[in-house]
Amino acid sequence: MQPLQEFVQDCANVTYLCPAEVVNTQYQKDIVAIDIKVADQLWTVKSKLLIAADGARSPIRQAAGIKTSGWKYWQSCIVAFVKPEKPHNNTAYERFWSSGPFAILPLPGNRCRIVWTAPHEEAKALCALDDEQFLRELTRRYGDQMGKLELLGDRFVFQVQLMQSDRYVLPRLALIGDAAHNCHPVGGQGLNLGIRDAAALAQVIQTAHQAGKDIGDIQILKGYERWRKLENLTILGFTDLLDRMFSNNFLPVVLVRRLGLWFLQRVPVLKVFMLKLMIGLKGRTPELAKR
Repeated sequence: MQPLQEFVQDCANVTYLCPAEVVNTQYQKDIVAIDIKVADQLWTVKSKLLIAADGARSPIRQAAGIKTSGWKYWQSCIVAFVKPEKPHNNTAYERFWSSGPFAILPLPGNRCRIVWTAPHEEAKALCALDDEQFLRELTRRYGDQMGKLELLGDRFVFQVQLMQSDRYVLPRLALIGDAAHNCHPVGGQGLNLGIRDAAALAQVIQTAHQAGKDIGDIQILKGYERWRKLENLTILGFTDLLDRMFSNNFLPVVLVRRLGLWFLQRVPVLKVFMLKLMIGLKGRTPELAKR
């Protein structure tokens, strides 16, 4: 296999068209032609393969006629950026409330991203508060371990959903990340899945290219789909179970939850298995991830 450094150098000549909008795609026998609008100009890019990484509402996926299955949750997420008074020390936190998980994700520049899950109406009401009221509610859930919080920019609300595309590939098209699947944000698994999709597809493309094969051929791309689809479905199911178990005050569910946590604390093998599952060390690991 070609060394990673050489492969990256071979692919170093990249033209960025950003911000841009895909206005049309034409899938042909040997290439796909993509019409892209950049400012007031229209570009036509021809390639052996189009990779759709354009989010859960992927226009490229919809234009290709790929259907999806899944459901919307009773919850929405508030996303905001804050700057704590004290250093976050690159530590992420997740706290489980009966209304939904609350995550604090560290970013460069001592900033944090907040992903706050709550029932729809509660999330809308929280987002409608003025900055001072919102920060007061945020601090109540966040805690005071990082001192005073400063709100950076606007807040956004989006509905949480579980979604799995019926297929990840067509001739000359591959879906990755949220364009292929969407899970509950509990555990931060959406980003992990997207990174593993990209690494797996890169490996499939590299192997095919080195063998002199067409990287857009459906038989090549099906190797990527077989690799990632079942593994992603496993995590989608796991995050769904986590949310239903922890966003719940129903007594039998609470008892089962406490029993499960008790087992995790006392059975190290089970704890290690769950951790490896969530960080992608179960199943087939892409070579890029190993590096």
